[in-house]
Amino acid sequence: MTSKESHLEAATAPTAIGASAVFRQLHDQCSQSLEQSLQGENATRLAESYLFASDLDAWRSALDDQLEVDLIKTAASEYVLATLNVCQGQYRNGFKGLRLVLELCLQSTHLSANLVLRAEWLKGETDTIWATLVDGDNGPLSSRSCRAFFPELLDHVGNFRQLAKTLYRELSECIHGNVPNHIPLPDSLIFSQETFDLWQSKAKLVRLVVLFALVLRYLNGLPTAKRSHLEAAVQEQLGHIAAIRDAFEQGN
Repeated sequence: MTSKESHLEAATAPTAIGASAVFRQLHDQCSQSLEQSLQGENATRLAESYLFASDLDAWRSALDDQLEVDLIKTAASEYVLATLNVCQGQYRNGFKGLRLVLELCLQSTHLSANLVLRAEWLKGETDTIWATLVDGDNGPLSSRSCRAFFPELLDHVGNFRQLAKTLYRELSECIHGNVPNHIPLPDSLIFSQETFDLWQSKAKLVRLVVLFALVLRYLNGLPTAKRSHLEAAVQEQLGHIAAIRDAFEQGN
């Protein structure tokens, strides 16, 4: 070993050892949070939340002939990762993941209704623009889209569009460093029951908006055989809406 190599090793070894210790400590903190996240009622709520990944997989399977279906596949993976982040006490990443799931799913419905835009997106020539996704005139949750694909939902689409806007704005606090008016986070990597509960409540609303958007855009165009695989989840979340109940009853 040359003198130069010897000095280099001496300079880098302590740094490497110190970094390893830091990451092991962070890993231990994540593990401790995971154990607390899986205790008692928390485990039950996590199991209920986790089912949404299967719901998205069911939609992906039902829409396997749609070119934009990879967005839904990605959303399912990101939702699972966001849930894991929350279990590990990585709450900021968990909330960021929810925002991404919301974007991905609304983008999939938006692209499906515009073949030119979809072709441009598949070529990487256009980007996801949130303002477009919640546009009241032409977005996937607009009255225009509703009249085209599921007019019986006109009385509800405005409420869900506003809910999507509110969720996005609140979840964006975890990305843009805004003052945490809606989503306060712990100062360190520790388990927080309050933050865990808050994520669960936001995740429930994201699931509601996503399912409504998927139903609005796709349900009436699906054959009965494919609808049957979606019915249980949709009825559980949106069965209070008569038009959705009727759509399944008419298909049976």
